[in-house]
Amino acid sequence: MGQTEGVAGTEAPVSDELVRRSVAIILAQTRTGAVTAIVMGGLFGFIYVPTAGWLAYLAWYLVFAAGMASRQPYFRRLLARDGPTPASLRRIAFVAAFTGWLAPLSVPLFAHYISIADVGVITIIIVGWVSVAVAVLAVQPRVYGVYVTASLATVYLGWIRLADASDLVMIGISMALGGRMMVKLGQDVYIQLRDTVAAAEQNASLVSQLRDALARQQEAQKARSRFLGAASHDLRQPVQALLFLSDIFRKSTDPARRDQMALQIARTGESIDSMFRHLVDFAQIDAGTMKAVLRPVQLDRLVGAAVTGYAEKCAAKGLKFKLQMDEELAVAADPVLLERLLRNFLDNAYKYSLQGEISLRVAAHGGEVELQVTDQGVGMKPEELGQACNAFYRGPSASVAEAEGIGLGLAISKHMADLMHAQLQLVSHAGEGTRVSVRLPLVQGEQQAQAVGAPLRATAPLEGLLVAVLEDDRLARDALCAWLREAGAQVAQGSSLAVLQQELRRAPDFMVADFRLPEGNGVEAIHAIRSQHGPFPALIVSGEPDIAERDLGLPVLQKPVTPERLLQCLRQALPERSALPSSRVNEPA
Repeated sequence: MGQTEGVAGTEAPVSDELVRRSVAIILAQTRTGAVTAIVMGGLFGFIYVPTAGWLAYLAWYLVFAAGMASRQPYFRRLLARDGPTPASLRRIAFVAAFTGWLAPLSVPLFAHYISIADVGVITIIIVGWVSVAVAVLAVQPRVYGVYVTASLATVYLGWIRLADASDLVMIGISMALGGRMMVKLGQDVYIQLRDTVAAAEQNASLVSQLRDALARQQEAQKARSRFLGAASHDLRQPVQALLFLSDIFRKSTDPARRDQMALQIARTGESIDSMFRHLVDFAQIDAGTMKAVLRPVQLDRLVGAAVTGYAEKCAAKGLKFKLQMDEELAVAADPVLLERLLRNFLDNAYKYSLQGEISLRVAAHGGEVELQVTDQGVGMKPEELGQACNAFYRGPSASVAEAEGIGLGLAISKHMADLMHAQLQLVSHAGEGTRVSVRLPLVQGEQQAQAVGAPLRATAPLEGLLVAVLEDDRLARDALCAWLREAGAQVAQGSSLAVLQQELRRAPDFMVADFRLPEGNGVEAIHAIRSQHGPFPALIVSGEPDIAERDLGLPVLQKPVTPERLLQCLRQALPERSALPSSRVNEPA
């Protein structure tokens, strides 16, 4: 009679929450329905008993009432044993449907005892009973479809002995159409329940995500507070030392003493530079803006840039520095990140070495190139190694070596290595030293020929060179110009493009420009000077944190820049020369 088509499509795998809600609904409805059914069955006695007698009626009623009364304790035992699972939900629904079907069963049992009018009254009650059962069984649309079909078919059997053929056809069609509507209603109710639960789960998931995001944000705020606190504390130390050293240097008249103070001031400045770079790198990592662009990199030039002035720096501390490097090696890496990583290795070796030798070894092993820095410093204990690459970690070895820093060097190096798909390896023994290395893919053939970073050219003296400087910060401009003049160069300087254009009478041999200017930027200024005086080599020097990653079409250095690094860039950019024509030397700027 009733139709069950389409029910399967509504019973896709359900969530645990939908099962729990469905069980809760069916338990609540069957609890109320049991009382209603027992009362309704008792009222049927007023129709059945006068004609069928008490014995027949009680036989049916006792089975019906016992089923209604016993199903609730059975449901509780089932749930206590199995919990609210899809299987237990189906079993509960089938038991509820079966006990509910016992009511329509009374129609064929007593129809031949009562009048057609009474059968009509009972049929109306039963059809209403079956339709109301949607509130109980809609959580299982297939079970409800079976229940509707079985109930209406059972009632129809009661009419077979009483109605003629034409009436039976009409009754059958009516029941089939009504049953179909009931089944469709059950499916719609189930779909609404399923969608409501899905929306609730989605909302709960969104709330959970918002809570997690809030927790992460709060943790990030705490981390930033720790970050700023650690940075503020550690940066104050060398600044404090710099104030005292500069005061001693200013007051001292002894040349040897002034030289000693100047050396210590330079070292303190390098320490501040290292801390500042690490803070900038860590900020990029924290913001997720540090990226790697892998390409073939020639190691001769890159390693040469990283070790510039390093041997002299080690010698001043009483350390030896040894470089062992296979010739003409190229790797797949990001040249900016790789140079910074190598500098971090060397800086750590210097800071944690009190005596002995520091060595840098660059060698090919199969299809890889290993860059390895080894020192004979204070080393680390096994328990320190596990935390050595954690941000802001400074173990006992830092106190032993009295090493300056904020504990970011290895953490940043590890992140840079990961960005380049390289593995950082760290081996250390307390009192014996540390070995840190990174392996990168070896590049050969055509890719090696295309590698950036050709070997260094011969040095070109600054004597007689005209260097244009465009820098809007007066202190930075004055210091750079003083250093260039000390190195023998002539300098044309300006705080803006217009001022520099007035100073320049001819094409400079080289130009150094800040990127961020009050009007425009350094790249645009260099193009403007070139359009006026012709081509010349140039360099962008900037404090922008991501300046090295931008494709500016010009060599780039990030502030602060050491004198050795700037001198190396000048040597790389200028053509090889042993002397300069006197006419160039004496030309006015």
